[in-house]
Formats: sequence, structure tokens, C-alpha cells
Amino acid sequence: MNKSFAALALLSLGACAKPYVGTPYAAPATPVTSVGIVADTLPKDAVAFEAASTMSNFGLIGALVDAGVQASRKDRVNDALESIQHDPEAVFEKHLVDTLAANRVSATLMDGPDREERKFLASYPAAPAGTQALVDFNVTSFGYVNAGNQLWRPVVTADVRMVDALNGKTIMENRIVYNGVNTQAGVVTIAPNPAYTFQNREDMVANPERLAAGIDDALKQVAETAVRLMK
Repeated sequence: MNKSFAALALLSLGACAKPYVGTPYAAPATPVTSVGIVADTLPKDAVAFEAASTMSNFGLIGALVDAGVQASRKDRVNDALESIQHDPEAVFEKHLVDTLAANRVSATLMDGPDREERKFLASYPAAPAGTQALVDFNVTSFGYVNAGNQLWRPVVTADVRMVDALNGKTIMENRIVYNGVNTQAGVVTIAPNPAYTFQNREDMVANPERLAAGIDDALKQVAETAVRLMK
């Protein structure tokens, strides 16, 4: 019950959220060519959320029932992804490292504390010698969303911060949303790839490979967008 109320409270925040204010990239005196990426970039489970469900129009009881439907849908989507041993974090981090390398920035994945909440870390582990900056890439959610009687499409929300490895000063900070619903002003937004759409839950769970491919494609676009913001 408490989790249902919390979910409903979170859903109501988007309509009244203040504009997001990021920190544009501030180039240091020496160009950044070596970074460390702090681990635990993605949450454990994918989301499968319908933004405008009919049940939520019937007061508190309807909303609580709807929360149960949403949770059941999420479980089935994650079961489908697990059936093919989908590892979105590994795919995402590899693409992030490769994209940085293509931009002449070497990247090292660093072990660090697991995030107790999907927020930026309060402190960072020691970086390998020669590392100029740390990348705190916090994907707050990923999966699929139906924006109300529409097709299901991939969704990703992420906060990314780049800090000086020596003094901890923020070099860049931005929020990136792929296929967002009621996205805040000031957020970097990415339109969804029309190649990955599903009619309903049964369509999604019946095609786990394509389901996973849509998530990977969305995460790759978020990684590429973030790298463009790092210069």
C-alpha cells in the first residue's frame, strides 16, 4: 500500500516540476582525454509504465488497482528480458566507453559503492593514476512507456555529471530523457526510434529479443548524447 501511494505521488510531480537547470561543459585548461566511469550506472529492473491508464480515473481504489496492474506488467517484461539474459548495464557501459574512445577520450570503468538511491553519489572512489575526470552516469529509469492509448516505446531518464578528478569541481551536469512524458523544460530530450514499438504487453513479452534491442538502442542514444555534452 505504501509503495502504491509513493508511486502515485511521484507521478504527480511531473506536472508541476520547475525548469531543470544544468551545468554546461566548462573546458578545463588541459583538455580531458582520460576519464573514470563510476559503476552502478543502471537500476536493476526495467520499467513498463502506462502514463494514462483508465483505472486511475476511478479515485483512490482505482489508482491502487492500477498500481497493481502496472507492477504485474513490469514483472512480466523483466521476466521476458531475463529469459534471454539481457544485460543492459554491460551494453550501455561498453557503448559509453566506445563512444568516448571515438572522441579521443580513454575511459576506465571503476568499482564503486552501489547506489542506495538513484541519485548522484555523495563521494567517489579513488581514480586510477592519470585520470583527469570522473563520470557519474546515473540512469534513473529505463524500459518502456505508453503515453496513453498509444504504442509502447522505449524510455530512458538519466542524470550525468562530470567532475574534476583532483578537486571534485563539476565540469558538466545535465539531465537526458529519451521519449519522456511531460518532460521538464531545460532537459535534453531525445525522440524515440520508430523502429521499436509494441502494441501491448503480450506483444512485448512475446518478442524479448526485440524488446531488449529497443532498450539497448535507447541507452546507446543517451550515451552518445552525453558524450556530445562532455565537450
